[in-house]
Amino acid sequence: MEIRVIGTKEECETAASYYGHLEGDVRLKSISISKLYPSRYSKQKFRIYIEMEYYTAVEVDAEIDPVKELDLGTIHNAHLSAKGWKT
Repeated sequence: MEIRVIGTKEECETAASYYGHLEGDVRLKSISISKLYPSRYSKQKFRIYIEMEYYTAVEVDAEIDPVKELDLGTIHNAHLSAKGWKT
């Protein structure tokens, strides 16, 4: 999965922190988070790139719970909660 996050410097740093906490999750094969890049068209906006690869249910060891579908609504709500906004 590839995600591009565009927002203020603080928003991009919050997203990088959130996704960075997923490192070490047993369901995750790999995760990489780019450095902060300035937006081409705005001095207030920045962007980061996140690449994640999850194990498929077939690849998961019998001792580990099968990977559930990624719920993007849950991720979105986590971002809002991290900023103190109501979901």
